[in-house]
Order: sequence, then C-alpha cells, then structure tokens
Amino acid sequence: MLDEEWIPTPLLWKEERPTVEIVELPKEPRFASLRVLSRFAHFLLIRWWLRLIRRYDKDASAVRLRRVFESLGGLWIKLGQLLSLRTDIFSEAICRELSKLQYRAQGFPTRWVYETLHAELGEDLGLIFESFEELPLAAASVSQVHLAMLRDPHIQVAVKVCRPNADISFMRDLRNIGRLIRMLEFFNVAPHIRWRDAYWELEQMVQEELDLRYEASNTQRMRKVLRGHDIYAPRVFLDYSTSRVLVTEYVAGVLMSDFIHIGQINPQRLIRWCHANEVNPRKVGRRLFLTAMRQLFEDNLFHADIHPGNILLLRDSRFALIDFGTIGRSEKSFLSNYVSSLRALAENDYVKAADYTLRLAINPPAASQLNALRAELVRSYRYWEGRTHLHGLDYHERSLASAGSDSGRIMFKYQVQLTWAFMRISRTWSTLDASLSFLMPKANHMRLFQIYFREAAERRSNIRKIIPNMMRGIKNLSTTIEEYDNVISPMLRWQAINMTALINKSERLAHFGTAVFSMVRMVLVLVSLFGLYTFLYLYHSDKLITTYPLLNNFAEGFRNVFNYDDWIIMLFFAVVIIGYLRKIIKTLTKPY
Repeated sequence: MLDEEWIPTPLLWKEERPTVEIVELPKEPRFASLRVLSRFAHFLLIRWWLRLIRRYDKDASAVRLRRVFESLGGLWIKLGQLLSLRTDIFSEAICRELSKLQYRAQGFPTRWVYETLHAELGEDLGLIFESFEELPLAAASVSQVHLAMLRDPHIQVAVKVCRPNADISFMRDLRNIGRLIRMLEFFNVAPHIRWRDAYWELEQMVQEELDLRYEASNTQRMRKVLRGHDIYAPRVFLDYSTSRVLVTEYVAGVLMSDFIHIGQINPQRLIRWCHANEVNPRKVGRRLFLTAMRQLFEDNLFHADIHPGNILLLRDSRFALIDFGTIGRSEKSFLSNYVSSLRALAENDYVKAADYTLRLAINPPAASQLNALRAELVRSYRYWEGRTHLHGLDYHERSLASAGSDSGRIMFKYQVQLTWAFMRISRTWSTLDASLSFLMPKANHMRLFQIYFREAAERRSNIRKIIPNMMRGIKNLSTTIEEYDNVISPMLRWQAINMTALINKSERLAHFGTAVFSMVRMVLVLVSLFGLYTFLYLYHSDKLITTYPLLNNFAEGFRNVFNYDDWIIMLFFAVVIIGYLRKIIKTLTKPY
C-alpha cells in the first residue's frame, strides 16, 4: 500500500471539484448507419460547396470535422483521436482539432451501478463494502468510478463499473465504422492511411476496454515494472474484480490535470502547495520523461495513455500512474530500430538516425528516391536539434512529437507509409507532452535523451563492480568493434535499405501479377462455364435442369462451328489452364 508519508495535502477541496452530471441511459438510436452517413455526407457537401465558392477555411473545416465526431460519440471519439496521430497524412489543423476530442463526463444512475455490482459479485454488498459513495468520482464512455471502503482489508478503494449498454453501443459503432472503411477501400479513398489496420486498432481497444479483466492484468504487470522505477501503481483486488467491475486501491494524490489548472489560474497557490509538499515540477517532469523511455525501451511494456488525468502527484516529487486500460508492447525488430534512431539523434549522428527511421517504414520508397528522402530527413533532424536550444520557443515546437511530425510529413511526401505501431508510440509522447510542457517548458530533449542513454548504460553495466578486469577487456574490444562499426555500419544500413526497396518492388510486381492472373483466371472460368452450357445444350440438352433463352441464342451460333470432339478437347484444356493459373497465383501470394 502507499506509504502515508507520500500522501500530499489536497490542492483542491471537495467543494471546488466539478460534479459528474448524472443522466439516464440513452435509448439505442434507430437507423444508426444512416445517421453516420448523413453526418459525414453533410460535412463533405459543405466542404465541397465552400471550396466551390472560394470561402473554404481549413481551420473552420477542421472544427466542423471535430464536431461531427463529437456528435456521433462513443467509439467515433476514439477513431478521431486515433486519426489525430497521423500528422504525416492530415493537415496540422485537423490533427490539432481531433486531438481535442474528449468524452462528456456524464455518469449513469446509481441503481445501474448496484445492479451491476450485485450481478457480478453475487453477494450482499454490505458484506464487501463498509461504505460506498453514490456520486461518481469520474465518468467515461465505458465506465464510471466510485469511491468506497472495503471491509476486509479495511482500505479505501476506487470501484470502476462498466456502463450497462457499453458493449451494445460500442459494437454497433464498430460495425458502422467497418462499413465506412469498406466503402473507403472500395472507392480507393486515401489507401495510404491503411484503413484496415486502423480498424484493427479500434477492435483491440474495444476488446480491452469492455473487459475490465484486461485492465486488472495490465495494472498488476505495470505495478511490478514501475516498482523498479520507484513509481507507484495501485494494488488490484482480484477477489472483487470481474469483467465488468474493477476494484483497485485509491491513491490519494493530486491529479496532474488539477495541478496544471491551478497553475494557470492561481500560480501563487500552486507555489505554496509545491513548497509545503516538497514538489519540484522540473524534477517531476524529468522523472516522467525518463520512466516513459525506460518503459518503452527496457521493459517493452508501457503506459500508452499518460495524459494529465492519469498522473497523481505525491510528496517529495514522487508520483503514481493510474488507469492502465491501454498498455503497449512493440515487436523486437521495430523496437531495436526505433531506439537506435533516438540514440543516433542523441549522438548527433543524423545520417544514422535517418537510416533507422527508414527501417521503421512499412514500404521504402523507390530506389531512385532514396537519396533525396534520406537527405531531407537529415536536414529535418538538424533543424529540430537547432530548435531544441532556442529560448523563448514554444515547447511543442521543440518536443519529440514535433520531430516525429516533421519526419512523418517527409515520409508521406515520398509515399512511404509508417506503421500504426509507430503511431501508438507517438500517441504516448503526445499525451505526455501535455504534462511536460507545463512542468518544464524550457526542456531540451536532446539533453534528456543523453541523460537517459547514460543512465541506461549504467544500469546495464552494474556487473563492472564485480569483475572490473573482465569489463576493461570487454570495453577495449567494444571500442575496437565500435571503430569498425563507424566505417561499416553506414554501408550495411544503406545496403539493407536498398535491398528492402528491391524486395518491395518485387512485392509490388507480385501483387500486380496476382491481380492480372486472377482476372485472366476469372474470365477463363466464365468462358468455360459458357462453353460447358453450350456443349450440353447442343449435344445433351436432356441433362440441363433449366435453359435460358438468351444463352440458347448464343449457343445456336456455335452449332456448326465445332464438332463434338473439339468441345471435349477445349473444355479439357480450359480446366488444365485454370489449374495452372491457380498454382501461379498461389506462388505469387506466398510471403517472401
């Protein structure tokens, strides 16, 4: 449990907090699909008309698009938030507006809370909870949270309860989004967005958020990881947690969102609170950044939604993380390339950083464009590094997210697609920036990278204290290897990128060949079916169950063209050719 010495004094009193509005559960809307289509059609028509009369304004259009997502609510909010990460594809105005999408904090009546608790826990609630506050602490699209006191153990807890209709509304939204994506794919609208991958991301979110057992498991795993970072995560009470109820320890800290709010409206009050609780904002910000790096690159298990509402400040510049509904992991190869690109940035090796960034892409550009793309990435990294040292520049222009946006736009310019895994990590940085921009507005990310990589190296080299002589030999060997690496690695990386480009070109040719042979096969099948019908009509009409006058007229035209044996031979060869085409298509679709 949380040490009482870490619990800070309140920053906001209970009466200062806005209460959660309680509303009845909405009825399921009729003709939901038509409602979705009409909203987007209305938006597109207005956009087209304003362009036609030359009164189009990109900022106003972005606001209208955000309002479309807000009016649809539910899972559409998450889709909008997901699309806001694609700074490489959408305009800055659209990404900025979609990133503002938030759920209206509306709770549902307490009778539904008690009904769910009775159904899930299966016993008298008075035997489990000594007290239970009916007014929720917070509410979201899937659930709401109540403060309660357990009887055994006698601990104050946060009880998260799912909305009664959350699964129905989310699955309805998911079906409608699936229909919309199929339409976009059919009309080949912005295929570079990889709509099917975005749909998979949403599907994973729905699965994890509707079943609170995922969050219970995530919290336990992150609690173990963060203990090594000296960061607190709440305890989970599995005996009282189910797929629709989650009971965790209540951490009596100060929300980062409240900290930022008071700092903006009453800075002196915040300074007094920091002094009383020995909280150094810059120290907190630095620890936040370093733990995010450790989670990403050393643990490969990271909190994917570290927004200010999920950070609780404690005494002595400590903090806790809560709400582990979304955690992330990365494939080893992707993680290796990503951390190598950041390490190269920290070492001011921009060519190496560009090479590793290219390895993160789904598809490299054409070989003829590699040099130009690489040069632009190098220039963008140098420009970003220069911005990190400027005083008076806005935090977001110097942040890592800014560098990612710049490189993403360059990649998009050359039609190089980034993975959604890269976007998940970008989302982590963008949500974290909301806190870092307030805690340390003058932060220099290059120096933070250098601090992290130095500390990471120290964590890996603790063995030196045990066998110093061996480590000196290894260090000398490592220095020699590094000298060769400086000469050979750039050539190997460049050859790997060129080889990937060639493989990608082969894949594109294979896809083209598959499409051509599939079309030929389909045409041949149709012709063969017509030939079979003609043959049966001319020589075995008694075996046809039914006939078609239109086809009969065509068949009559072949009566004196081929004889019986000719038809048998042609149909035989048609079957053989169709079989060979099937083998060719199967070979072309095999993975490399």
